[in-house]
Amino acid sequence: MSDYLERLNQLLYRVRHLWAVVSFVLGLSSYFLVQRQPWLAAALTAVLVVTWGLLLTENLWRRRFHGTAMDNISQGALKLLLQAVHQEAFFFSLPFVLLQWAAGAEYFFFTTLVVAGALISILDPLYFRLARHRGLYFGFHAWALFVALLVLLPLIFHWTTDRALMGAGWLTALFALPSFWGLGGPRRAIRWALLIGVSVIIALVPRWLSPLVPPLTLSLQDEAVALSLDRQQRTPLVSGQAFTAEEVSEGLYAYTAIKAPLGLGQKVYHYWYHEGELVDRIALELHGGRESGYRTWSHKRHIPAAALGHWRVEVRTGAQQIIGVLRFRVTP
Repeated sequence: MSDYLERLNQLLYRVRHLWAVVSFVLGLSSYFLVQRQPWLAAALTAVLVVTWGLLLTENLWRRRFHGTAMDNISQGALKLLLQAVHQEAFFFSLPFVLLQWAAGAEYFFFTTLVVAGALISILDPLYFRLARHRGLYFGFHAWALFVALLVLLPLIFHWTTDRALMGAGWLTALFALPSFWGLGGPRRAIRWALLIGVSVIIALVPRWLSPLVPPLTLSLQDEAVALSLDRQQRTPLVSGQAFTAEEVSEGLYAYTAIKAPLGLGQKVYHYWYHEGELVDRIALELHGGRESGYRTWSHKRHIPAAALGHWRVEVRTGAQQIIGVLRFRVTP
C-alpha cells in the first residue's frame, strides 16, 4: 500500500506543470463562457474557501498522518492542490485584468501584482520557496482570493462592482483572521486589538485605493463621440475625434457600449473634462448580459464658445474606477 501511495505521489509531482496549462485555458475561456455559465465561477469560489480551510488546518493534517504511509502524499497533495487553486484563481481573473489595461495607467500596479502572482504560481522554485514562509504564503492566498472575488461576486451574485470591491475586501479580511492570530505575543488583549486593527485595514484598503483597482467585470466594447445619435437604433452618427466650434454649438454625444455580466445592473458615470478640468458629470444606467455591450450615451447639450482644445470623457463607476476614456478636440 505504501509503495502504491508513493508512486501516486511521484506521478502527481511529475504532472504538476499541466495544472498551469489547464488553468490558463480555463481562465481564457472563462471570459467568453462565464457570462452565461456562472457555475464555473461558483465552483472556483467554493474551492478557494475550502482550500483556505485546508491551509489553516495544515498542521492538524500533518500530525494526523505523521509516521504513516499517507505522510508524504498528504503533504505533497496539499501543496499541489493549493498551487492548482492559486493558478486557477489568477488565470481565471487574468483575462479580465488584461482587458482593463487600455482603461488607464492607474491600473499598472494592480495588473503587475496579478501577473506576478500568476507567474509565481506556475514557477515551482519561486512558489515553493514562498510556501516555506507561512506568513507570506497566507498573504499570497489572500491576494488570490481577493482578485478572484472581484470577478466572482458580480458574476455569481450580480453585485455591482462598487459593492464587490468592498465585499472582496471584507471577505478577504474575514478569511485572513486566523493567519494573524500570532500577532501581539501571549498578551490576549493586545493580540485581539492588533487582530481587529489589521483586519479593518485589509478590509478598507481596497476602498481607499479604489481608483487603482479596475472594475474587472466591466469593459468598454465600443465608443464614439458624435454630433448626433439615432436613439431608436442606439447608433452614433457623424462621429469623429475632432470637431469645429461651430459644429459642437448644439452639443455632443458620448456613446459607450459596456460589456457586463448577465443580471448585473448598476450606475456608471460620464465625466466630461476640458483641458483637464471637470465640467460635467452625467449618471447612466447599465444592464449586463449583452455580448456586444450595453449601449448608452450622455448628451452634453451646452458646449461654450471658449471650448477650444482637448476634451476627454471618462467612463467611471461610483467608486471612481475607470472603465474607459474617450478623447476628442474642438478646433476653431
